[in-house]
Amino acid sequence: MNYRTPEEVMAEAAPVIRAALPDANVPTSIRATGLPVRHLPRSERDVVLAGWQAEHPEGIACVIGDPSFAGTDRVRSLTPSLSKGLEFDLVVLVEPAALGPGIEGAVDRYVAMTRATQQVVVLSG
Repeated sequence: MNYRTPEEVMAEAAPVIRAALPDANVPTSIRATGLPVRHLPRSERDVVLAGWQAEHPEGIACVIGDPSFAGTDRVRSLTPSLSKGLEFDLVVLVEPAALGPGIEGAVDRYVAMTRATQQVVVLSG
């Protein structure tokens, strides 16, 4: 059972890991947020973060996969490896394909997505 990651995020994260590891033991989420995973152009990063911070006076977000982003007090900037074991209200995953091919890349994408307790935004292009 998965208590951290909402159903909407797991619905997109599960196929990511199962593409590389078909027998992966993916947990079942026990809750939903009603917030779908959003897919936007990379150029929307700052707009997404500003909008989230304006709507949420509390909480922590994380940008994963964009070393050009300098973290702030409410928005961290991490690699997938450094995000392991942590949780964030919002995860902004930048260029997930750039995390690499094969099992290692799939694990990094899965880990990054499943750090979210509320919502994931995937930025590409």
